[in-house]
Amino acid sequence: MSLIAHLRSLSLQPVESTNGLILPFRTRLPQSLRRVPFTDPCLMLILQGEKQLHPAAHPPQQLPAGRMLLIPAGCELTFTNQPDEHCQYLAWVISLPADDLLPLGRGPVSRELQNFHSDPLLLTLMQQWLQLQPQLSDPQQLLQARRREITQRLIELGYSAELRSGLQQQLSRRVQTVVSEDLSHDWQIAEVCQRLAVSESTLRRKLSDEQRSFRDLLSQLRLTQGLNLLQTTSLSVQQVADACGYRSASRFSERFRERFGTSPGELRQSQDPETLIRQTTVSGLTLTV
Repeated sequence: MSLIAHLRSLSLQPVESTNGLILPFRTRLPQSLRRVPFTDPCLMLILQGEKQLHPAAHPPQQLPAGRMLLIPAGCELTFTNQPDEHCQYLAWVISLPADDLLPLGRGPVSRELQNFHSDPLLLTLMQQWLQLQPQLSDPQQLLQARRREITQRLIELGYSAELRSGLQQQLSRRVQTVVSEDLSHDWQIAEVCQRLAVSESTLRRKLSDEQRSFRDLLSQLRLTQGLNLLQTTSLSVQQVADACGYRSASRFSERFRERFGTSPGELRQSQDPETLIRQTTVSGLTLTV
């Protein structure tokens, strides 16, 4: 199968919300977002349309359909998702948590974005998972194995330094792990310190060394979760706000616009309602809409 035919086949491949590996992002209108953070290294495949990157102090970059983008952990991207002539933009994103990166070992670390032509083996690994996953009685057993196969292929392609960004043992990552268990919870710094067995003064000092603060970190996680839910579910803005720890949808919308440069309503208007997942799990609860 030619690369073009392979990509066309993938763009038509149904992606169930429960597949566990691939998160699909679609839009039918141009969609601009700024300062979108990536906690773990992520592999992105552009299947339809074009992603336009707007790096600070650098010329814009255009990534057409068929390009892959490896995003190191800790990056923030400002970009526009530009649909094609058929009003379709589609990208698949695979997150690669630290547990899947352990075979890397020590070595140089890079936080530079890497974009490259789609690798046929990576495409095959993605397609095989979507075909096999519905037939598996316990897909979680094989999910990590498939992510590690993807990681191994990226290592073979020469991207070890970018993947190692996900192994950095920063205290902020430990804080993220704790609060991400339930972003609707009213997290207080004392509670997180107790979970991590560190003093409040130590936590504040070490986060300051990373040029972070507890409140800013919590706000970023909540707003990023809100962005993901708005893009991949049909939950109402109020439901998304509740799931992310905001009691007021208007307050959530205000902070969302400040962070990403667009409102939740504007983001939703750019999407095709038929492509949104009808069911999602939020903070341990399954919500059907």
